[in-house]
Amino acid sequence: MFDVHVTKWAVFPDEDPDTFPELVAKANADGIGYLPWRETAVDELVAACDEHDVQWVSTAAGGAAGNTGREGPAMTDPDCREAAVDAITETCDRVGEYVDNVVVTVGPEQDCVDEAVQQRAVVEALREAAPAAAEADVTLVVEPLNVRVDHPGYFLTTTDRGIEVVDAVDHEHVRLLYDVYHQQITEGDVVARIREHHDRIGMYHAAGVPGRTELGPDELDWATVFAAIADTGYEGTVGLEYVPQGDAVQTVCDAVAIRDRVEG
Repeated sequence: MFDVHVTKWAVFPDEDPDTFPELVAKANADGIGYLPWRETAVDELVAACDEHDVQWVSTAAGGAAGNTGREGPAMTDPDCREAAVDAITETCDRVGEYVDNVVVTVGPEQDCVDEAVQQRAVVEALREAAPAAAEADVTLVVEPLNVRVDHPGYFLTTTDRGIEVVDAVDHEHVRLLYDVYHQQITEGDVVARIREHHDRIGMYHAAGVPGRTELGPDELDWATVFAAIADTGYEGTVGLEYVPQGDAVQTVCDAVAIRDRVEG
């Protein structure tokens, strides 16, 4: 059965990094997603995770400051490839011993650059960065995002294009990050997509649709979604990346309970 982790920037944005793991543990989750590693004292975060028996599951390559830690050189720009690879490599070298997954976002569409050229630039950057991920024994998880609500202008939006990128890189340490929230907005049909592409998915994110709220009530049946993930044999982690409307700890408890019911 898969684990459940909690992404700080969304669920507990006002908590200090060293107190955040305690709340995650109280909510019965298994781990944390802390993306902007450059902006924190890594040793203190790791110590807090150890104290409360939660795992630091994911971080982001990033490379520039921001509320999520995702910002960084645009991999879609061929002129930024070296900087993008350097950001990923630095992340693997500095915190790869602590995390399992490094979230990679590819950046915005480039004006006056052919889509095929942009996609090839993303693939080439990931190919160049993949050996650093292998050396650190982490997985680079490439994330499609929705452009309708949250990330206008972003290049990588669909599952199919994400799979094309992963398949073209063809490296065991490069996988897709399937964010159920983003893909429900972009294309729907999430259960079928999970079943079809599970062998190239390295991590999942989850949030209620619409509104990016806690899991339910919303337009998705999360028991069905979690069951679909479990039925594929996935033993990785599902990240809760939502902005809670109710008590944050309770919303995490509720999400973990959905997972547990599916497991039972």
